[in-house]
Amino acid sequence: MLVPAAILSTFIFLTVDAVCDGNPHQWNRTRRCDQYDAHCPSASWGSNCSLCDGIGGLSSSDKNSAFLPTTCTPVMSPNEMKIAGITPKLPLWEKTFVNTGFYEQQIFVKRDPFCLAQIPAMTSNGTHCFKNQEGTFNYDTSQNSLRIDYIQSKSIIPNVNMTEHFYHLKDGTVHPEISKFGILPTPVCPCISLGVGPVAYDWALDALFVGRERLGIEFLWTSKVVDHFVKGPHHVWTEVETGNIVRLYQPYNGLEVFDPTKYNTTMISLPVATFTLPEQCLIEQKLGCINGTL
Repeated sequence: MLVPAAILSTFIFLTVDAVCDGNPHQWNRTRRCDQYDAHCPSASWGSNCSLCDGIGGLSSSDKNSAFLPTTCTPVMSPNEMKIAGITPKLPLWEKTFVNTGFYEQQIFVKRDPFCLAQIPAMTSNGTHCFKNQEGTFNYDTSQNSLRIDYIQSKSIIPNVNMTEHFYHLKDGTVHPEISKFGILPTPVCPCISLGVGPVAYDWALDALFVGRERLGIEFLWTSKVVDHFVKGPHHVWTEVETGNIVRLYQPYNGLEVFDPTKYNTTMISLPVATFTLPEQCLIEQKLGCINGTL
């Protein structure tokens, strides 16, 4: 059964180890560099990521010719920072925050001709879809819940966007509510059971520090000096001054950008209503949830 625009987000981290999948698309180390894993010690894509390795970029297909890497200039290696007495801030989210400048390119295996079923995979095998979205990211660990409000969510029809609200709740269910397709009301909100809540605020606490870089930040179209970390196939970049996460990248799950000027971290918790499911979602939940782990 297809899940219409079911956004099983990059924030559901399916794996934190390097992936020994043979790198079937032969992506280079700019597009893919996993943290070293003894299970595949000779993997060219999974050994000792250095400055500007695994930085990713924007893609329109799996072909290397369709990949546009972001810009990157090395600034300081971990050893150079250690000698200089500089310690990078750990890549942690605030326990509760709202970011109104959230952008992403979701990457997921193509399961239907129209790229409707958006379910992340644990390997890079298969043909992928690439979908750009933007909106507001609402996160609260005290309620173990996440809601993303997609003001613009690209559809397969040129110049037609969906209005979408994605709920990921503490009971391990996700509810992608699509209220509009272009200007047409399209009430739909399937319930998908994943058995796990949103990613923890400290998921990258033990990530390996790669170094300090000047990196081009997609969607903001600027460059910033940032600290680069890697955990398995997941890359994280933080703002040097604040430690706020600015950019995430995983080559077959997605690219995420958080505008560092649009973080609101002043609240202890978000209103309960933030994560209260709308009527359409409640109706479809009563009909049963799709097993999203298959």
